[in-house]
Amino acid sequence: MPFLVIEDADKTLAKLKADSIETVAGNAANAEVFAAANPEGASRLILAIPNAFEAGQIVLRARTANPGINVIARAHSDAEVEHLKGLGADTVIMGEREIARGIVEEVLGPKPELRRETAEPSVA
Repeated sequence: MPFLVIEDADKTLAKLKADSIETVAGNAANAEVFAAANPEGASRLILAIPNAFEAGQIVLRARTANPGINVIARAHSDAEVEHLKGLGADTVIMGEREIARGIVEEVLGPKPELRRETAEPSVA
């Protein structure tokens, strides 16, 4: 699946370029940097930016440039989830909630429906 990464950390950019991954240098909250990524031609936007205010600006820019784009974002709190969904993010994943689910699953085991899906098929 083709993808492009917008990144402002020099060390990370160098690693991405060394791995031949297409990049745009800068912060996606900057309108010019975001436009350089061609959001009009994208089918999906994954926002891993930790600042909910900047992420919200990017969601709005993405919706303006491409109303049909699928926006997946990260959040650190229920308030951030509400904020990003309110601005048009399709899916918002809160890391702390996912960590809690992982801990509970480790303690209690996977949900019954997950055990069935991952069980090896029986041979008759």
